[in-house]
Amino acid sequence: MLKEYNEGKRADRQIKDYLNYVSDSKKNDVAAEVILQIGDKEFWGQKTIEEWKAMTPLLKEQLEAFKAAVPEFKVASAVIHFDESSPHMQVVGVPVASGYQRGMKKQVAKTKVFTKERMEQIQDLLHDKAEKLILEHPEIFGEETLKPKEKGRNSDMSKEFYIRMKQKQYEDISEEISILEIERGNLIENQKEIMDATDKLVNEAAEKMADSEMKKEFMRYALLDEPKSMLGKIVSTAFKKFKVWWEQERKPRVLKEARESVLDKLKKYGERNNTNKTKSTHRINDIEL
Repeated sequence: MLKEYNEGKRADRQIKDYLNYVSDSKKNDVAAEVILQIGDKEFWGQKTIEEWKAMTPLLKEQLEAFKAAVPEFKVASAVIHFDESSPHMQVVGVPVASGYQRGMKKQVAKTKVFTKERMEQIQDLLHDKAEKLILEHPEIFGEETLKPKEKGRNSDMSKEFYIRMKQKQYEDISEEISILEIERGNLIENQKEIMDATDKLVNEAAEKMADSEMKKEFMRYALLDEPKSMLGKIVSTAFKKFKVWWEQERKPRVLKEARESVLDKLKKYGERNNTNKTKSTHRINDIEL
C-alpha cells in the first residue's frame, strides 16, 4: 500500500516510514487502547484472588467478541491485569480505515473506526456478552446482574462506582477552579503592579517635560526687552538683576576655574605625548641595536 502511494511522487512527497509519519502527525494516533472488564471495584473488592484469576478465560472471550465486532482494529497487545481495583484486560491496537480518496487508500484513523454510532454498537454487543458470561458463571458472579443498558453510555458501572467517579470529577474540577482563581488573582496583582509602574514612569516623564517647558517659558519672559504683562516685567526685572550679579560675582570665578581646567588638561596631554615619543625612540634604538 505504501509502495503504491509513493509510486510516481516526488521524493520530498513520498512517505519513507509510515510509523514515523503517523507518529509525527497531529491529526492521527498510532494506536488506541481499549479496557475490557466485567464489574467494578465495589464488586471485586470482596472477591478472592482465585475468583479474580478465574476471569482470564472470560476476558479472552470478551476480546474475541470485540475483535469480531471491530475487524478494522488490529490488536497488537492484550494483557490481563490483576494488580488494580478489578481484573481487566488492556488491549492496544491499530485502528485501520479503508476507502480514502486522498492519500493512502488505507490509513490509521481512530475517529473513523470508532464513531459514536460504532461505539454504541460495540457497547451493546459487549454488554450482551458480559450478561451471558455472568449467567454462565455463577461460581464467580453468584446472583449478580448487570444494570440495564443506557443510551450514550460506554461503560457498565454500579451506582456506587458512578457516584464515586462523579465525586472525583467534581473534586478535580474544584481543584482546577481553585488553581485558576489563584492564577487569576496573581494576574490581577501583576497587572496592578505593571499599571502602577507605568503610571509612575508616565508621571515622571510628564514632570520633566513640564519642567523643561517652564524653563523655556521663563527664558522667553526673561529675554523680553519691553515686557507688557505684569508677569513678564517681574521675570525680566529679576533676570536683569541676576545677570548683573552673575557678571560681577560668579562669572569671573567660573571663567578662572574653566581656564585652569583647560590648561591643566592641555598640560597633561602634552606630557603624555612626550612620554609616547620617548618610548617610540627607545623602540627604534632597540631595533637598530
